[in-house]
Amino acid sequence: MVKPLVLSGEGVRLEPLSQGHAQGLYNRGRVAADWIYLPRSCFIDLADTRQWIDEALEDSAQLVFAIVESGKDKVVGSTRYLHVCPEHRSLEIGWTWLGQEWQRTGVNTQVKLLLLSHAFERLGCVRVEFKADERNARSQRALERMGATREGVLRNHMIVQGDYVRDSVYFSVIDQDWPQVKRRLLLLTERS
Repeated sequence: MVKPLVLSGEGVRLEPLSQGHAQGLYNRGRVAADWIYLPRSCFIDLADTRQWIDEALEDSAQLVFAIVESGKDKVVGSTRYLHVCPEHRSLEIGWTWLGQEWQRTGVNTQVKLLLLSHAFERLGCVRVEFKADERNARSQRALERMGATREGVLRNHMIVQGDYVRDSVYFSVIDQDWPQVKRRLLLLTERS
């Protein structure tokens, strides 16, 4: 299930992450506030960015993408398929972040449409899950807006930046939900 590929959509392209994306990711990933709910803090220098890329690529159970604005060929963020589980036909979408200029635009909606379409229509997934830091109300609202189902909270789920013990809110889209979620995402992309 985890084979590098390029996914292209309206104004956005997801490319397999490589060291060639390091400078663009560093340029967009230096704002601490954008990383507050992620397991680690923002990039401190280009070497840190390169190390983050190496660590991301070491895990064979995930597929990491650079998010590229197609028209300008500009790297604007990153996202991943995580916890890919072929025997259960499931995976997680996560570690999604965007540079400030692309937040609250249609880019994240287009990214989710590409990733979910590929998961359900090409990989044959029956479940795609998402998790959000319980403090991250914006991510939770975005997941609810696209039609994902809130499943519950895993208390003391993980330790993140600053040794904070995080509760994680789980959401999912299952194969029966996908047609309705897809329609919703397509409507949202038309409005942006």
